[in-house]
Amino acid sequence: MTEVTNKSPEQKNAEAEVESFRRTLGPFVVAAETTRMAMVFTDATESHNPIFFANDSLLLQTGYDREEVLGKPFNFLMVNGADAAAVAQVKSEFEGGSEDGTEILCRRKDGSEFWAGVFICPVHDEGGSLVQ
Repeated sequence: MTEVTNKSPEQKNAEAEVESFRRTLGPFVVAAETTRMAMVFTDATESHNPIFFANDSLLLQTGYDREEVLGKPFNFLMVNGADAAAVAQVKSEFEGGSEDGTEILCRRKDGSEFWAGVFICPVHDEGGSLVQ
């Protein structure tokens, strides 16, 4: 990927968020950044789960640039009319009601489609509130 010289406010915020995670979680964030598995982190405190981190594997798989992904709702990657049961499963996992994973039909930037295994891991704070 080419280096971004004029970073958007969203990119700067995402990088600051990841750096904060890196300081507190260290190797876990490095693993998310460097794994071959496509990964996104979303803000579960917002109703549409906006993406604030996308690793290079996700960008490579989907063809999107980072600026096109950050801030978008998680479901923007899903094909319109995706299987209603899969959408319900993803919603349940975001709400912390399931940890089984599911497959969803996704669309790349070029319009081609692919099936993706989705595993959502809600993150709770010390008080048990969902934070990511």
